[in-house]
Amino acid sequence: MKKLITLFFVLCVAAFSTSATAGVGDVNADGSVNVSDVTALVNQIIGSGSYSAQACDVNADGEVNVSDVTALVNLIINGGGESEFKNQTFTVNGVSFDMIAVEGGTFTMGATSEQGSDAYDDEKPAHQVTLSSYYIGKTEVTQELWQAVMGSNPSYFSDTNLPVEKVSWDDCQTFITKLNSLTGKNFRLPTEAEWEYAARGGNKSQAYKYSGSNTLDDVAWYTDNSNSTTHPVGTKAPNELGIYDMSGNVWEWCSDWYGSYSSSAQTNPIGPNSGSLRVFRGGSWSNYARNCRVSNRNYGYPTFRGSNFGLRLALDVNQTFTVNGVSFDMIAVEGGTFTMGATSEQGSDAYDDEKPAHQVTLSSYYIGKTEVTQELWQAVMGSNPSYFSDTNLPVETVSWNDCQSFIAKLNELTGKKFRLPTEAEWEYAARGGNKNQGYKYSGSKTIDDVAWNYSNSSSKTHPVATKAPNELGIYDMSGNVWEWCSDWYGSYRSSAQTNPTGPNSGSHRVRRGGSWDYHAGYCRVSSRTGNYPTSRSYNLGLRLAL
Repeated sequence: MKKLITLFFVLCVAAFSTSATAGVGDVNADGSVNVSDVTALVNQIIGSGSYSAQACDVNADGEVNVSDVTALVNLIINGGGESEFKNQTFTVNGVSFDMIAVEGGTFTMGATSEQGSDAYDDEKPAHQVTLSSYYIGKTEVTQELWQAVMGSNPSYFSDTNLPVEKVSWDDCQTFITKLNSLTGKNFRLPTEAEWEYAARGGNKSQAYKYSGSNTLDDVAWYTDNSNSTTHPVGTKAPNELGIYDMSGNVWEWCSDWYGSYSSSAQTNPIGPNSGSLRVFRGGSWSNYARNCRVSNRNYGYPTFRGSNFGLRLALDVNQTFTVNGVSFDMIAVEGGTFTMGATSEQGSDAYDDEKPAHQVTLSSYYIGKTEVTQELWQAVMGSNPSYFSDTNLPVETVSWNDCQSFIAKLNELTGKKFRLPTEAEWEYAARGGNKNQGYKYSGSKTIDDVAWNYSNSSSKTHPVATKAPNELGIYDMSGNVWEWCSDWYGSYRSSAQTNPTGPNSGSHRVRRGGSWDYHAGYCRVSSRTGNYPTSRSYNLGLRLAL
């Protein structure tokens, strides 16, 4: 049986690829990920291998089984890890809906050339807008979803898969509040800029006049083809991102107050600070083609309802989770390549174990906006081990093993796969990810701006997020408490690596970031040390990854 299983997976992998970059999936620790790792993993599962459980847990679900073989085969075929930033499906009261991942980018918003003479004055001037990544609904919110959340259906045209309509902007806020309560997420309306960028196809835009085509009948229900009624969502062709009905069917409320455009370049604009009218976009079943263009804008009072007014959801890439009444934020870290270790700005402060500096490539992931607080630990574990006691202080006096128990219970409560960050993930996030400004500490060249350390802490921890954040909006990655990482502590290699997970075994686990009772040199982004997994101290805590 062992030979048959091994042969099956080896043949499957060999049919596609013979090698991938070393890192996740390097079961036999030979520096590469290939067919030999599949054989090693199968041996481990059937009991004749003696490899690291961490290396064998390819899909990071805390177990080693056949699902890890599938994940390893996919890894080799695809040549790397899979980004966390992908389309997602959510279910509420038995009704599922899809959210499309929209990768951030820069685009020209407003009356671009393909809009020609159809453009209205309020679409001018065309101007440059840069957006972070986000999610947007694959379809308009259906009556089925609205009913599942609100317990009623306000629509004039009635069918489960029709877009909900006759909803005001204010009604949408009530719906979203209830949806968030049911899901633990932070759904919202898209900003006007997010709406237009998605309608244009995001970074896959083909510069169409309408959302997905220059021929409106292909992508939209509007006055010429609708027979004076709404139609089931997703029955016309999608746009470049796989999003439906951003032209026609029903108008879609946006979060912004309505106002005039500025000619200056903007980043993540949210519209005027105040106003009397809210923006809606996209045209509807009752409108002519000119109103269904990707740059067309309209507006109405927040209380207005009509049989051609609906909504589409948006969701930040950064996510908020709630467990037993306690909420915590996870920051999306877009993958990339960086130099890990003793880079030039670390100067003579760098220790030998930070060398050699080496290139690391990481897939996207999430990391905690703050260190785990005592409030969150108490909500999960029912007790608080900390020496310094307050709900918003970082939890401390926790060992690496304690962290694993906490994470196991957290995952049971949330249905997620939280974990400790790898050492590479920790350093990449501390350096600011792909927004890295080359700081010595996490977020600044001046340690007191971003860290509670020996010189300013008054010999105690401090509430999380009371110093300045780093480039990604993450707090306290320098100072306050040391943070456990998932890796065994070991020496660096000079070779380039992808998604490294550290040595397969060891006696010490990595800790990073320095703490309230350590000098500045230990709080640098590349500083590293290790402790026994059983070690506890009132300067030692954790930060989550996902």
